[in-house]
Amino acid sequence: MDLTHLKSFKQVVDTGSFTKAAGALHVTQPAISHQIRSLETHLGHPLFERTRRQIRLTQVGEVLYGYAQRILNLVGEAESAIDDISSGETGHISIAAIGTSAIYVLPDFLYSFRLTHPNVHVSLLTLGGEEIMDMVRTDQVDLGIIGSHMGVPDLETVALFEDQIRPLVHRDHPAARLRSASLADLATEPFIQFGSWASWKQYVLSIFAQIGAEPLEQFQVDSIDAVKRLVERGLGFTIAPIVAAKDEIYNGSLVPIELTDIPPVSRDVLLIYRRDKYLTESIRVFITELVEALGKLPLGTTLPGPQ
Repeated sequence: MDLTHLKSFKQVVDTGSFTKAAGALHVTQPAISHQIRSLETHLGHPLFERTRRQIRLTQVGEVLYGYAQRILNLVGEAESAIDDISSGETGHISIAAIGTSAIYVLPDFLYSFRLTHPNVHVSLLTLGGEEIMDMVRTDQVDLGIIGSHMGVPDLETVALFEDQIRPLVHRDHPAARLRSASLADLATEPFIQFGSWASWKQYVLSIFAQIGAEPLEQFQVDSIDAVKRLVERGLGFTIAPIVAAKDEIYNGSLVPIELTDIPPVSRDVLLIYRRDKYLTESIRVFITELVEALGKLPLGTTLPGPQ
C-alpha cells in the first residue's frame, strides 16, 4: 500500500473535497483521483460514496481512514525520531487537555516554555476527558491531560498536581461566613452541573453518594465561566476545581466550602500518553519541565525515549 496514496486519501477525507485535497498537497485533481482509484483497486472496494453535493466514506473507507491516521502518525513519529535525536530544540508537540487545566494552569507554563524553546511548536486542544483518552489511544495527539477520576489502566500516567474539588457558593450564601457546611444541607439547594461529560458527572454523583443523596440539577453548563456567573447570581451552587475559581475566590464573589460530613475531595490531574509511544527529545523535555513546574515529578526522573 503506497504511503502517498494513503496521504491523498486522508487529505480528501479531512477536506471533504478532491479539489481541496489536491490544492493542499500541491498536485492536480486528476492525480488525486488516480491515486484514490489505485487504492480502491488494490483493496478491491470503493472508499467513497460519490454524490453531487458531497463525498461520504463507505464502511471500508471508514475502516481504512482509522488505520491511515495511525500509519501516517507512526511515519511522522519515525521521521521525528530521526530528526530529533540530538537537542530536542525543534519539533511539534500536540496536547489535548481538560478545560480547567488548559485555561487556568497551562498558559503560564506554555508562555515560559516558548521563551526557552522557541522552535518547539506546541498545539493545544481543550476537550472532555473521554475524548482526550480516545485521541491519545488513537495517536491523534502526543499527550493528554485529564483528571485521575477517569481511570486509565492502559495508558502511561504522570501526576502533575493535586486538584482540590470544593462546593462553590456566592458571597451572600448562609454558608459563606463560616466557609463550611454539610453536603446534606447543600444537597437540598439547586445544583449547577459543570459540563456534560459522563465521567465528570459520575464523579460528582459519587461525591453525593457518600451521603446517600443526588444533586438537584437545575443547570448544566459546559463553560466554567458561565457556571461561575450563575453561582455568583445566587442561582445555585456548584462543585468544581477551585483552581478554576481562584480569581473569584480572591475577590470574594465566590466562596469555597469545606464539607463537614464527608472527607475533603481532591483528585490528581494526570499527564497521559501511550505506553508504546516514542517520546521525541522535545516531548521528553516538555514533560520534564511541565511536571517539575507543577511540582509532582522528582528531579532526575528518567522518561522513556532516545538514549
